[in-house]
Amino acid sequence: MTLSTALAIISVVDIIVFTAYEVAVVVNFCIPNNLSNTYYHFDRKYRGSGRLFPAMLYTMSTTALPMQVYFTYRLQDWRANFAFMPLLAAICLALVGVSCRYKKSDFRIYFHYTVAIMAGFFTVLWFLTVGLKISYILIIFILVMMLTGTLTRTLRIYPLFWFETAGFYAVMFANLIVALVPQAL
Repeated sequence: MTLSTALAIISVVDIIVFTAYEVAVVVNFCIPNNLSNTYYHFDRKYRGSGRLFPAMLYTMSTTALPMQVYFTYRLQDWRANFAFMPLLAAICLALVGVSCRYKKSDFRIYFHYTVAIMAGFFTVLWFLTVGLKISYILIIFILVMMLTGTLTRTLRIYPLFWFETAGFYAVMFANLIVALVPQAL
């Protein structure tokens, strides 16, 4: 098995894990305000199951985003210098998982939201500097999620959920495309 095939398999597994989590959330609780609130929904309905949220985040931060570091680092031009951005995004995403019980203290609220915003910022910045040729994936997923939110009449009520979902899917599908076609970057 080649490295490219292994990375494509990991990307598909990430997509399946995240989709299963999203389906479980929507089936059990409808659409939440944001993904972080799913910790409380699961914990309230199924005692101790709130841990599914950090588990999903750890899965993404240990597989999906480090693949972007690998893809960026192996570039032969100036973009290879930006391999730190997905690494910072992965660290911030893991810290979001650590602070999942963010409503319990003021510090956690600010910490949780700060690292969540930073994770999104570094991911978008990576798309704009390194993955400019595949930035259309991010735009497509944002548009698809906005359309889905509009059709379900939930975009105005839960915009953060739809943008978070679009970001996760954009990263995972970008990884899959680059794993299958390395010249895509």
